[in-house]
Amino acid sequence: MGLFDSLKKKVADAVNVPQQQPQQQQPGRPAPEEEDAAPEQEEQAAYDLAGFNPNDEKSFFEAVLHMESEGEGGGTDESRARIMDRYRIRDRMHWQTVKESVYAALAQRFGSMDVVMQQEMNFRQGQVQRMMQARMQTQAAGGGFTPVEGVSLEAWAAFNASLVQGTNLDDLLRGAAVDRARWDRVCAEWNARMSRDTSGAIATVYGTAFQNASTGRFGAYAREANAARAANRDMTMPPPVTLEQFWEIMHEQACASKQGRSPVEALKAMGLTIVDWTDLGAYMGYHIGRTWGANHREYQAIFKKVEAKYAAKYPGVKADLDIAF
Repeated sequence: MGLFDSLKKKVADAVNVPQQQPQQQQPGRPAPEEEDAAPEQEEQAAYDLAGFNPNDEKSFFEAVLHMESEGEGGGTDESRARIMDRYRIRDRMHWQTVKESVYAALAQRFGSMDVVMQQEMNFRQGQVQRMMQARMQTQAAGGGFTPVEGVSLEAWAAFNASLVQGTNLDDLLRGAAVDRARWDRVCAEWNARMSRDTSGAIATVYGTAFQNASTGRFGAYAREANAARAANRDMTMPPPVTLEQFWEIMHEQACASKQGRSPVEALKAMGLTIVDWTDLGAYMGYHIGRTWGANHREYQAIFKKVEAKYAAKYPGVKADLDIAF
């Protein structure tokens, strides 16, 4: 039984324990032996929140992150010691009891363990964003974002976005008063900086600027996803397609590739361009990640439905999409 299932069982047990009514001792009947109450007392003692407040889930999620992981963004011996001291954790065995107890309390508060999982996923995404922002600051301090011959990274990304959307390069250069030799030097330097940047900060800023410059039919959705991701918030725009439609587009391209056909042509047959698909993917990817934990059973059922549809549409062709359930 995995952690998710064991926590669900613990929550169910906690919710479904009947309220014990005080027993009246019948005349002439001896009182229950003290050892008869021992199992119940032991179970109550095992349900231990230690120093955690179940109304402060973020502090608990941060503690889990440090106690359960290492490396960048994870814990260290020092941070784990501080957490154990702050929340009155005696040892690792006590931590496991406390962790399951707090998860159970959160599940009661939020209504289900699925919603708690989503809350924790959103918290982790926020941590990732904060780490990336720190990398960007480091890169900026080292001159990584200094414009190349007057062309900023964002302007270069917007140029490239226009090219992908069909604008003529010479027209772009004339409009920006940039000659071809200067443009080639700018491209070479930005590409070189991006390849040297192992933190991914330059590529992240470039990708966001590229999509923000989109004039495609789903450009506004990509921009909303980028803004929501940066702020670690829910999106304000409802999805432009259903999850079933999105996964059908993915399957159509994957099956086309397996048959030796062009995925771009498959998109074209569905009335989409590569820019449309890139922008739509940016929105739907964030939307799925933001709602997956709370809806994973429903999402799995939708995916299986689409998978079966395409197995029937293209017999013998397996999309092999890497979707983790």
